Amino acid sequence: MNAPVVAGDVIAEKYRVDRISGSGGVGTVAFASHVVLPQRVAIELLLGDGSPQLVERSLREARAAVGLKGEHIARVLDVGQLDSGVLYIVTEHLDGQDLAELLRGRGRLELSEAIDWMLQACVAVAEAHAAGIVHRGLEPARLFLATTPGGATLLKVLGFGASREPSGTSDGSAAAQTREALGAPLYMSPERMRSSVAVDARADVWSLGAILYRLLTGRPPFEASSLADLALRVENAAPALPSALQPDIPPAVERMLLCCLEKDPARRPTSVVELAIALAPHASAAGQDHVERAARLLGATLPPRPRDSLPTIGLGLSVRPRPLDSAEPSSQAGPASQAGPATLRRGAQDTGRNKARLALIAAVASLLAILCVAAAQLR
Repeated sequence: MNAPVVAGDVIAEKYRVDRISGSGGVGTVAFASHVVLPQRVAIELLLGDGSPQLVERSLREARAAVGLKGEHIARVLDVGQLDSGVLYIVTEHLDGQDLAELLRGRGRLELSEAIDWMLQACVAVAEAHAAGIVHRGLEPARLFLATTPGGATLLKVLGFGASREPSGTSDGSAAAQTREALGAPLYMSPERMRSSVAVDARADVWSLGAILYRLLTGRPPFEASSLADLALRVENAAPALPSALQPDIPPAVERMLLCCLEKDPARRPTSVVELAIALAPHASAAGQDHVERAARLLGATLPPRPRDSLPTIGLGLSVRPRPLDSAEPSSQAGPASQAGPATLRRGAQDTGRNKARLALIAAVASLLAILCVAAAQLR
């Protein structure tokens, strides 16, 4: 397939194409430089059937995606159409690698790492869903591990606003028998395979579950030699139990994966927040923050903390009574009549310390009671 642009072309009179990254069944990705500003960008050129409905929807969703500003979403900078009618979406240029590349080198990821990446994706998807935008094409290649100027790694979701149809071929060729050829359809829900119009946020929930299945087991939930065969399996077959492929997957995570992959959207989690909550116990401390952020974006209420947890206020700070220092000398003293002056002084000092500690404990207990009442009112 010929790319709609080549190196050296100028798009919208301001983006000079430096190189073409690749072409697939739904479009081409080009890297370009602004002709005036010191700015590098990525440009996705979308191929479709040219129908006015698809063009209108793509432009509408791309314009809406410009309003997504979260750090876990690749920022959309510009949208438009070439003279040929091909739609383009300009996004920020990122350094790093996507999860598809990472998986090619490692096969699968460890539980905590996979869940932390997935929770960052949940934050991005929650922001989009709150704005009424459904991605429709989530896959490992759309989850990019970007290197920040400070050297940290941040997951960003690519492709919001890019309406697309299932890619892949059904001619039985060697290329069509590879995961790379099938691409995004490996992670598409049954209703998304049938239509890109009649889907809602639960289609993205399926995709996130399918991606996590791939991260943890080393394979997608369904594999096939062609798009037609894949669609049939997604519609009718049950995925293999994740624990049968990787025994160390916790039962709770397995249950959530299978719930995300329910054929009936009504039986799936209603939002990415439910998915995030189920994954939270297996996440790092930073991952816990992503759960709270996803919930805030969708206006969801998190379940009460376990009874052994202490209430939190403000920025998630917990108030805990300071434990008594067991290494300090005992405050026990003999009878006053048998104690010398030094012993009496130590006894008085110890008594003072004990009173101070009791006062501190009482103050902390009172504070905790106030916090419990405040937390109950917040719920």
